[in-house]
Amino acid sequence: MYFVCVAACPTGVAHTYMAAESLAMVGKELGHEVKVETQGSLGIENEITAEDIERADGCIIAAEVAIAKKERFSSLPVLECAVADPIKHGNAVFEALCEEINNG
Repeated sequence: MYFVCVAACPTGVAHTYMAAESLAMVGKELGHEVKVETQGSLGIENEITAEDIERADGCIIAAEVAIAKKERFSSLPVLECAVADPIKHGNAVFEALCEEINNG
């Protein structure tokens, strides 16, 4: 599956990038293709494009703050979680979204 993900924390420094790294690493370990956008202190990096959304099977938003451009993901199954969840429970985050996708 192909997943788009957004990571964002209140300060936009450490946890944003830790969550992004975990999402990319765990997704790859599970055999998924993953693109992670960060919305941190440097602004939006690795921005998810309309083409990414068109081919994505689902979206993971790991954030403690309101993210910019959230409406982009309205056509996708979306799992929203705390920014720490992918860091501590990466497999469970992907499993929950896959279950939602597979069960409608």
